[in-house]
Amino acid sequence: MIPPRSRAVVLALTLLSVVLAQGCGADESKQGPPFHPGNIERPQSLLVTSGDVEGIGASTPYGVVLGWWRALQRGDVKGVQRSYAQRVSAGAARRQIRDFEPRFSQPVEPTEDEGRKRATVEVVVRAAIRLGDLPNVIGVHDFPASFDLVRTGAGWRLRANAYGRYRRALLDALAAET
Repeated sequence: MIPPRSRAVVLALTLLSVVLAQGCGADESKQGPPFHPGNIERPQSLLVTSGDVEGIGASTPYGVVLGWWRALQRGDVKGVQRSYAQRVSAGAARRQIRDFEPRFSQPVEPTEDEGRKRATVEVVVRAAIRLGDLPNVIGVHDFPASFDLVRTGAGWRLRANAYGRYRRALLDALAAET
């Protein structure tokens, strides 16, 4: 039998390890949701939420990228159109939404190069892909992408080439895996 004092020490150490472990794997630096692959429980964990965008700041270059990403994921034609500096037709926005892959993904770990009128946001696109027919098993894949933005009277907006550059980055990542 363990003496009462030893049990108290073991209990205290156990509680301390639980408290300390709660912070492990979570990056509080707002480098993009969900901050760490350990937080991905299912592919839907990688859907950008309005809270993600608000937490970063919707008016920042990275916040604009997150807002655009969310609009693509949600099928929000007007949201996609609002994200661009130049006019984008509803048909072009619908094509981007239809062709957007992988749906369960997020741009994370942003690095911003911001000037007065132009900005570039470099990100890692983190994508969750279900592995086979196993309901709770997903693969997490990362690949780099970058987005150019311009400052307009309405704030930061994506340049017209944003979706094309993203598609090329995705295709390059797929080609590198084969």
